[in-house]
Amino acid sequence: MYSAGPFQEDLIAAKIANADYIEEILISQKVTESERKNYAGKIIVKVPNSVSKLAMEKAHQEIDSLPTWKFLNNGNQMQRVNIRAENVNRVFSTVTFDENGKLSGTEGFDQDFAPHTESINEMCKEALQSMGHQLNWKNFTVKVHCGVLRYIFTPAQQQICNMPWHKDASSLSMTTLLSPYVQQNNGFSGGALSNAEESDTKCVPVEETIKTFEYKKPGDSIIFNGLHKVEDMHVSDVDELTKRPVERRLLTCYAELTEDYVRNLIATLGEENLA
Repeated sequence: MYSAGPFQEDLIAAKIANADYIEEILISQKVTESERKNYAGKIIVKVPNSVSKLAMEKAHQEIDSLPTWKFLNNGNQMQRVNIRAENVNRVFSTVTFDENGKLSGTEGFDQDFAPHTESINEMCKEALQSMGHQLNWKNFTVKVHCGVLRYIFTPAQQQICNMPWHKDASSLSMTTLLSPYVQQNNGFSGGALSNAEESDTKCVPVEETIKTFEYKKPGDSIIFNGLHKVEDMHVSDVDELTKRPVERRLLTCYAELTEDYVRNLIATLGEENLA
């Protein structure tokens, strides 16, 4: 069941995807466009098994019953699951990691979730814990935002293609695959993540810096920053769509960090950074 009415998540999602909001963040941190381009698109880290199978199974049950915000992205029909409480106005919530790197101090983060999203909340915290472990967050405080996207394929939408290059309104992003990357029973495939440095033209990649990475299995994540896009997805067995929809699900985690931190992270990641 999907609601056609407006949700607070609409406003949150609009800010996350709005290039002007990115500029607001840059201005507030006194970061120039040239400075930002020195490090944007230079972090790509794979995080396997960032979310457990059990956590995903429980979250899927809640996702199935929650309303969504439907929107078009370059002509592609997409849905964002409404997991935010109605009275939440802020975009980012603060969480902390203790001296051992354990996620704690999530009270505000927990309060931002709507009723009947307890398992989604736990899945998000598992993902953030994995992100923090990968980046060695100890005695660390960070502002975060999480969401769930649904890419649904039907006889009317047999492919999702030509998704735009864009930037998230965050210093770092992590996307986690929640559904099989290749679904053999219906021929679904695609949806790799491409990342690149930005050219002098806004949201246009430097061709020689484009790198594309596939997810291997549900629960696998990719941490990245800067310009990126989702590659084409399609279903080869169209007859299967008449029986039931085919779907790709993705968990998104955004972290708002200082620009100095991001620059230092690039310098210290080493070989695990695939950019």
